[in-house]
Amino acid sequence: MTRTEAIANLSAILPRLSDERVQVLAELARDWVDETARPEEDEATRAAIAEGIEQGRRGEFATDEEVAAAFARFRK
Repeated sequence: MTRTEAIANLSAILPRLSDERVQVLAELARDWVDETARPEEDEATRAAIAEGIEQGRRGEFATDEEVAAAFARFRK
């Protein structure tokens, strides 16, 4: 998927997302254009990304409450 296609797909679902998820997407988008924000990718990172993609394909998504709890931990 190209960046343009990804943006088009997100634009289509954006109105249905919670405020917390919109904030996450905004943070990801900001980091996407900031090359210095890109983390090092090792085999474990690539495996975790692949697992996340598979979870998405299976429809296994975090609830709004789980996402909010995770971000609360990260902000400490």
